[in-house]
Amino acid sequence: MTPEHSRDLEGRVGVVTGAGRGIGREIARSLAAEGMSLLLLARTGSQVRDLADELIAACGVKVLPAAVDVTDADAVARVVQHAEQQLGTVDLLVNNAATIESREVPFWEGDAEEMWRVVETNLRGPLLMTRALLPPMVQRGHGHVVNLTSRARAATATGTYTGYAVSKRALSALTQSLVGPLAGTGVVVLDVLPGLVKTEMTLGMPVWTTRDDVPWDDVGATARLVADIARGRYDDRAGEVLEAPALAAS
Repeated sequence: MTPEHSRDLEGRVGVVTGAGRGIGREIARSLAAEGMSLLLLARTGSQVRDLADELIAACGVKVLPAAVDVTDADAVARVVQHAEQQLGTVDLLVNNAATIESREVPFWEGDAEEMWRVVETNLRGPLLMTRALLPPMVQRGHGHVVNLTSRARAATATGTYTGYAVSKRALSALTQSLVGPLAGTGVVVLDVLPGLVKTEMTLGMPVWTTRDDVPWDDVGATARLVADIARGRYDDRAGEVLEAPALAAS
């Protein structure tokens, strides 16, 4: 947290999916450091409970952790309602939760059911979360939706991870489909490209673990960018794809 941005987001409420580890965890830390109250979602409750305890102690903010499958429409509706009751109306949604196939194999050798589960998490999850939180944002005339997308570099490099590649491209299409209808509403939706960040997911992919020269990007750049979006610094770029490593270097 820098003096310039100290507590810039105090009084606002954010939702971060996939907050238990990796990029989502760092985004949550960045937002809490700036005073934002948070709903932290993950499949594993212990991860977000531990993070919530950390952020409450370190930042003095309200944090609500919840173990939720974001592909479950009823569960999403319940947790959003609970968050609004406990924290207040939501100003920021960060659709970060994502998964990938367990094996690096071409499409015709992959498990179709596993590929579809990847698509459901990476696309249905953001669709349900956005559908639940967008109406009150539009009604208030203020809000931000951030979709963590990807160039699917592993899929491009290997011709594998089809479900992941398809889902991330479709997520970008969802972002673009919202730009026109949201124009003039005060609600801004953006794609954020985190680059190639060292996480449990990427460290489990042979395409990266078998190389000694992987150009890892700083996860902090993505966390800082999301905080800047919440501050409204990119409101004039609705619908654009913001590349965290490039913006951090500029």
